[in-house]
Amino acid sequence: MYLKLIAVGRLGRDAELRSVSNGQVIRFSIPSTQRLPSGEEKTQWIECSYWRNPGESTEVLKLLKKGAIVLVEGTPGVRLYTRQDNTPGISFECRVQNLRIVSYASQDAQTPTATDSSAPDISEPTPPDLSLDDNDLPF
Repeated sequence: MYLKLIAVGRLGRDAELRSVSNGQVIRFSIPSTQRLPSGEEKTQWIECSYWRNPGESTEVLKLLKKGAIVLVEGTPGVRLYTRQDNTPGISFECRVQNLRIVSYASQDAQTPTATDSSAPDISEPTPPDLSLDDNDLPF
């Protein structure tokens, strides 16, 4: 059996780095919103865990800020837990195997100083003009 989750979403909070006995894990969450026929929207959060072995880089943590758009591929899972009010809860999770940053967080969320040379260039390129007039249709 082969099970894989591919999700794209905007980070709901800054990623967190946690140390565990066998390495480190970068944790973040992305939403999956469903529009129901009634017009109501239902959002399910996907809790992502990006495991790093000892010695592997965690530099990507600097780019995983609230608002950044990421694409994750990994193994899905479900975790049952008990909330503080003793009601049952469920969490949809993804153990990330591949991570791609599609778009960085806005500059308002990240305000690198002018002297910070390690800050990434997060300016977005201007998209090309793809407008076609009626005589240039490809079909």
